[in-house]
Amino acid sequence: MSTYVFDPSWQKEHDRLSALGSVFDAASRRHLEERGVTRGWQCLEVGCGAGSLALWLAEQVGSTGLVLATDVDTRFIDGSSYENLEIREHNILTDPLPKDAFDLAHARAVIEHIADHQGALGRIISAVRPGGWVVVEDLDFGGAMTAALPRYFWPAENIVPAERVYRALDALFSSVGADASYGPRLPGALKEAGLENVGAEAHTHVVAGGSENWARGSIEQLGKHLEATGPLTAEEVELSLAMMADEASLYPVPFMVTAWGQRPIG
Repeated sequence: MSTYVFDPSWQKEHDRLSALGSVFDAASRRHLEERGVTRGWQCLEVGCGAGSLALWLAEQVGSTGLVLATDVDTRFIDGSSYENLEIREHNILTDPLPKDAFDLAHARAVIEHIADHQGALGRIISAVRPGGWVVVEDLDFGGAMTAALPRYFWPAENIVPAERVYRALDALFSSVGADASYGPRLPGALKEAGLENVGAEAHTHVVAGGSENWARGSIEQLGKHLEATGPLTAEEVELSLAMMADEASLYPVPFMVTAWGQRPIG
């Protein structure tokens, strides 16, 4: 059974993935810059989605560098304008990758969807040369966060419905073997994998209703599944979507945990 709950053929999936970039790209780019990405680097982008970070990396490494962008479904990325960008359909658990080849490897909102978290991380890490950097980002909206995130919703009458939605999302992810709160485990996972100079940051945004299409689009796509797994009613799903579209409301997108570490030399 696939552990990826989203349907790539959904008519708004490109918009949803692009909206994920709109929310989190600035922070992701900052962390990659802090790791030193520059001209001439060889970079691996795992789970490239709509491609915003892969295209940005291609610009950073220039003509003397290379970016390999992988995904199990590459329909949403167009790299035709970049000679230094290779796009490859690829399963991180089963398909081969070059070893000790990259200065930087990055994956965002990928490992949480893979039941064998450490296996996927191990394959990413082995693709990085000694001294190279691994930057992995995953979400935190399950477990204790099903109650914590709704505390940021405004007005207050949205708190209880939001908690029901997050509990349903957590249950849906768990039902297929995914992990809605893998993000907090990332720093320890990188330490267990033997990386050095490990660090992490958790961050989110509180947004006005109608100003983003990633969290809202995710609930819209998964609505029927949430009703079946949650359980939520169709009316509760519609109420949540209406609240997230209301310009008078405020709500947080799920926390993203960015973790990084360096492969030891020698």
